[in-house]
Amino acid sequence: MADKCLIRIQDALTKKGFDKDDAAGILKSIKKAESDAKLKEADDQVNAALAKEILDKQKIQKQLNKLNAIEDEIKVRDWVEWNLTNFKDNPKEGLTAILVGSNWERMGARDSVAAAQDAYYKNLVVSFNAKLKEAGVDDLFAKANDDIERKISRVIWELGEGKAITEKNTDIVKLAKVIEDFSETVRKKYNNYGANIEKLPGWIIRQSSDPFQLRNALNTINVKNNVKSKITNGSAEVNIKAWKDYILPKLDHKRTFFETDNTPEDIDRFLTRAYGSLIRNENQVVNSKGEVFGKKSMVRSIAAKRVLHFKSADDWYDYNSMFGGRNLKEAIFGGFHVAGKNIGMMSKLGSNPHKNYAKIMDLVKNKLQDTGKETEAQAVGAFSKEQGGHMKFMAEVDGSVNMINSFPGAKWSAISRAIASMAKLGGATISAISDLHLYAKEMKWQGRSYIGGLAEAMGRLGKIKNSKAKQEIAEQLGFINDNIIYDLAARYSAGDNLNRGFSQVQRTFFKLNGLAWWTNSLKDGAILGMGHYVAKQTKTSFKNLDFQFKRLISQYGIDEKIWNHIRKMDLDKADDGKLFFNTQKIDKLSDDIIKDIEGKTTMSAREIEVSRDFLKTKVLGMFLDRATYAVLEPDARTRGWMKMGQQAGTYPGEALRFMSQFKAFPFAFYQKMIGRETAMWKEGRKFDAMLGMAQLVGGSALFGYIAMTAKDILKGKTPRTELNFKNFSAAFLQGGGLGIYTDFLFGNIQNSTSALATIAGPVPTEGVRLLSALNYAIKGEGGKAGKQAYYSFKENIPFLNLFYIKTIFDYAIGYQMMETLSPGSLRRMEKRMKESGQEFLFTKPSTLFKGL
Repeated sequence: MADKCLIRIQDALTKKGFDKDDAAGILKSIKKAESDAKLKEADDQVNAALAKEILDKQKIQKQLNKLNAIEDEIKVRDWVEWNLTNFKDNPKEGLTAILVGSNWERMGARDSVAAAQDAYYKNLVVSFNAKLKEAGVDDLFAKANDDIERKISRVIWELGEGKAITEKNTDIVKLAKVIEDFSETVRKKYNNYGANIEKLPGWIIRQSSDPFQLRNALNTINVKNNVKSKITNGSAEVNIKAWKDYILPKLDHKRTFFETDNTPEDIDRFLTRAYGSLIRNENQVVNSKGEVFGKKSMVRSIAAKRVLHFKSADDWYDYNSMFGGRNLKEAIFGGFHVAGKNIGMMSKLGSNPHKNYAKIMDLVKNKLQDTGKETEAQAVGAFSKEQGGHMKFMAEVDGSVNMINSFPGAKWSAISRAIASMAKLGGATISAISDLHLYAKEMKWQGRSYIGGLAEAMGRLGKIKNSKAKQEIAEQLGFINDNIIYDLAARYSAGDNLNRGFSQVQRTFFKLNGLAWWTNSLKDGAILGMGHYVAKQTKTSFKNLDFQFKRLISQYGIDEKIWNHIRKMDLDKADDGKLFFNTQKIDKLSDDIIKDIEGKTTMSAREIEVSRDFLKTKVLGMFLDRATYAVLEPDARTRGWMKMGQQAGTYPGEALRFMSQFKAFPFAFYQKMIGRETAMWKEGRKFDAMLGMAQLVGGSALFGYIAMTAKDILKGKTPRTELNFKNFSAAFLQGGGLGIYTDFLFGNIQNSTSALATIAGPVPTEGVRLLSALNYAIKGEGGKAGKQAYYSFKENIPFLNLFYIKTIFDYAIGYQMMETLSPGSLRRMEKRMKESGQEFLFTKPSTLFKGL
């Protein structure tokens, strides 16, 4: 009966002038409305009411589309004017700045899409944590086990469906309400920026998927269910069948497959598309407006993250445990990350970011041509081509660079790089001693003193942890001390997608090598130090601010009007009496202040909320971004150059990822540290630029030497005391960006590998070593073959390279093995050390070990 009713409605729509596609869209929406209302059969009267509701929604959407078009056009025109005003001498740099920021000392140069995405993401985490603490359930959330998380999921489901709550534990109910309410807050933020997403229980946590688990679906299911099987990984066909067989009974068929013909063949095609999209990681790609009425299903564009509807909370929870985030906490933070990327993009580039950015580039080029600036116009034209220079940066901010093109290649390449990281970054914390110099240089650039910056960094490291009050203040400024959302490996590499197991092992490794403590402590200190510094400046009006501080805030688009308002906000006081600026207080600015900042006398409630959000993100983005200068990390611009927009699993994508392993730090050093200093030259302050570069180079060499000396002492060697070019170069490279990679450039690979292998990265380097061992074996040189093979094996064992284990291993068995495989190797090693002015601190290994 229902199908006959729909046919009559279709005929009526056609007679009223709707084209075939519009009529089909309305009918699909009626089917969806039926499924949402859980109607098994719908008569003419019900379907007529649904049709009227859908038509009303269509009218609303058309109005929303017009509003989006107007707001998009305003954003485009504003960006064009901003570019030609602030970057008239290099419009291409201005276009790059829109996406990933620029070091140039221009108004808003670092107030980029990438900065907004990070700020929105961190703000969601901070706001969510505040809600948990306010409700008194933060401890329960942090320590919730599998049983508690399942109960939380059930309550979220019941709340969303409007059913009676069955859970008796009041704290679990309270926590579920916080999650569901905050999920609604995020959904409404999307809609504030032009989306039209309908309410869905637990919306923010329904976006979790692990492509590694999905691609190995059969093995994942067998391991979870303790089933022994001869098939471990299986073919793609075997795994997709296992996934379909697992998920199909758990899905609400009417809600999930309302767009299909509901035949087994059509449902199978639907699930095949969904699976393919999920294993390619397409659900992490920015999709701007999200799920919009009248658009095609998101399964055809950004995957099944919002179109797979489950029958119950238990069905969703079982699926998430099997194929999603490791736990509910990760699923929530994963949802925040996707939301931050989407909202950050929309806040800067509107409801259709790619189209709007292309229009900005085109308008800038046309205006340059109109004013006779043909050289600049040609540069912008080349930059704006379909595969032009902008694409590597757009791929970073829209997330498409993280899509997986060929799963097996991406998987094994990522795993091999992870193993290399855990085998070679054991001394990363010792190498990171040079962070102290870079930290102090950043504080000096902000307008503070170099010595003060050094003291602040060392003082923070001297504390095991901050007081609770200061921890809360740091969090309000965007610092999140949590490895779930902090990729420590990315400090040294381009970043990889890893499965649950390897991700957890890497987190453990970076805790054991001390880098997690080191990095988190310094970032916490940098953000707190900056919060205190900004608080002290609030006594001064914009026109009376000193040059350095005015330069700092101007780079993030904080002009006179904004500063003179936010400086009047209340400050936070720590337990030691220090005052700190708090970005969260922007939420309390009055509507009149927001209107004044925007230069408008009347604004709708939505416009005020969006403007307040925009302002908060701008200011929070400044704290977060400068912390990545103080504790050097690659940003979206650096990653864009390193990966060139190439996806994982492709030949160029994997080649670039292998080459860039351990080189993210030097790339960031060049792009951010040197770029910051040379920006002064561009502004005509050549003396300041030269002085800044001299201090950067000199300090890098000094702190690099300290790091080298600490490494040598840990290895039982005397410091390098000879003043020669080799030692100076090694010290500068150690402190000036290459850090952990200096070991490869100076001595560790010697004649066993080529310079080409060194450039290609550690994994190809080890491949060359193995080939060298094989070559020796073929030639019958067993001693050399064994020595080469042993080195390759030893130096690729994860955790063995930890700085407090390596020397113990060498004296316990390492030196003995060296002498056994290559008699006289210890004496030759000592001779080389002596030539460079070094000796062993204690007994020479050659006198202790004679081989087995």
